[in-house]
Amino acid sequence: MKKIIIGVLILLIIGVIAYVFVNYDNQSLKTNTENTTENTNVENSSQDIEQGETENIANEDEEKTWEIKKVNNTDFNNNYTIEEQYKIINEKYFNIKKQGEKLTITLIDSDENDNLLGDTSGLEYNKEYVINNSNANNIKSIFCGGEGQDLMYPLVFLLQQDGTVQGIDIESGYKTGNFVAKNISELKDVEKIEQASVTPKDDSGYVAVIAITKDDTVYELRKIEK
Repeated sequence: MKKIIIGVLILLIIGVIAYVFVNYDNQSLKTNTENTTENTNVENSSQDIEQGETENIANEDEEKTWEIKKVNNTDFNNNYTIEEQYKIINEKYFNIKKQGEKLTITLIDSDENDNLLGDTSGLEYNKEYVINNSNANNIKSIFCGGEGQDLMYPLVFLLQQDGTVQGIDIESGYKTGNFVAKNISELKDVEKIEQASVTPKDDSGYVAVIAITKDDTVYELRKIEK
C-alpha cells in the first residue's frame, strides 16, 4: 500500500512540473510574439513619420517658387520708380493670349529663346501651348516683366478679378514643356502689378516686380533660384 501511495505522489509531482514548464514556454512564446509585434509597429510608425516628413518637405519645395517681400513705405517712396512693362518680352520671347476660358503661350523664334531653350524641352516656335491651372475668364490683367540686373527668364503674373495672384514659372516651362499657373497665397486684395526700377542708396540698383494692394501696401515679387 505504501508503494502505491509513493507512486501516486511521484506521478503528481511529475504532472505539476510538466504543467509549470508548458505554461512557462507558452508565456515566453506569447511575450516574444508581443515584443516582436510591438517592435514591428514602432518601426512601421517611424517609417511612416519619415515618409510623411519627406512628403511635406517635397510639397513645400514644390510650392516655394516665389519670395514675397513687403516693402517699407519710406523705401518705396524714396527708392522705387514705376516703369513700363518690357516690350521686348512680347517681341523676342513669347505672347500670352486669352482664348475662351483657356490661356495660351506662344514662343517666338529668336536668338534670346535659342539661348534659353534646352534640347530636351521639345518646345516648338510659333505653336500655342495651353497654360494649365488657369481660367482666362478670371484674369483681370497679365503682367510680363523681369527682376534683378539682367533679364534671363521673364516673369509672368496673372492678376485675378478677386485680387489674388497666380505666377507662371517660365523657367520651368521652358525646361519641361509644361506651363502651369500657381496660386500665390500670400497675395490678396491686389490692385495692380507693376515693373519698377529700384535705386537704394549706395547700391548699383536693380529692377523689380511689385504688387500694390487696395490699401497701398507694396510687395516685391521675386523668383526663388533653384
